[in-house]
Formats: sequence, structure tokens, C-alpha cells
Amino acid sequence: MQSNTSHPMTAIVYSDGPRFETVLREVTAAMADQGMRLAGLVQHSRSNPDRRKCDMLLQDLAMGELHLISDDRGAHASGCVLNTDRLLRACETAQAGLSDRTDLLVLCKFGKAEAEGGGFRTLIAKALELSVPVLIGVPLINLSPFREFSAGFAREIDVTEFGTDWRPVAADLAPQI
Repeated sequence: MQSNTSHPMTAIVYSDGPRFETVLREVTAAMADQGMRLAGLVQHSRSNPDRRKCDMLLQDLAMGELHLISDDRGAHASGCVLNTDRLLRACETAQAGLSDRTDLLVLCKFGKAEAEGGGFRTLIAKALELSVPVLIGVPLINLSPFREFSAGFAREIDVTEFGTDWRPVAADLAPQI
């Protein structure tokens, strides 16, 4: 499959993380049900009543595996709980599910790790090398670093425009579907 060459990436810009997570999980499930061959990682956040921070898990869309990527730093932790080693392992697993037969690479977030030069960047590069289009969530706070990274090769849509009707986006990314 060939991606849209002018915009091989589509960024879904959002400010409400939990709402976006739900939309992305629903949309990827619908895409998979329609026969799209997906690779990538979507986030599942699990709140814990005895802690301020939630557990962050990434679901591998090609393999179905869940990867815990956060550390339990205790009830009073307020800083980032991301475990970058676990994130890297999840990315390596997701990359194994990515091929030139993949219709779409879906990634939950261009977050702090990506803004700092790590995280999903290698997965994105591999997808583009294979001509696989990329759909990625971009929190409003990271929109400037994402724009710098994507260098004009991404189109942006607001999560409210995306909604739960994924078909217009999918049609643009993969016209034959």
C-alpha cells in the first residue's frame, strides 16, 4: 500500500488524554474489524485509587500483547512514571509487527519521549521507509515539537473532527479500503 505522499502522517491533536485514548481504541477496533492490517501501539491507562498516577499500558495492535510502560513510584509520586526501557521494548515488539503489508501504523502519542528525540521516532521512520502511513495522537502541549519533527509531512486534525467516524481519515490514508 502506498501512503499519501504529501502527508504520510496524520496527527490527531487533542487536549483531553483520557477521551482521546477511548476514541483511538474504538477507532482502531473498528478499523481492524473492517480488515485493515494495523501495527502500532495504543495506550490503556488504568487508574489506581491509592495513587495519583495511573498505570500506562500499550497494546500492540499487530500481536495484541499488553506492555506495562510505567513504574509504580508510590502514592505521592507526581512526576513522570514512564519507564523508557519498557517503552523501548514495546516499540521493538511493535516494529516486528510492521511490514510493507501493513495498512496503517497507529501510535497513541507524540509525547515527551518523542519530543526529546526518542520514543516512537524509530517506529515512525521504519513505517515511512516502508511507505506505511502513520496515524498518531499529538497532545496540544507537544504540537510544536511534533511540527518540527514532521517538517510539513503531516496533516493535523482535531480529535473533535475525527470523532468516531474514522472512514474519511482511513480513505485518505488507504484509498483502496
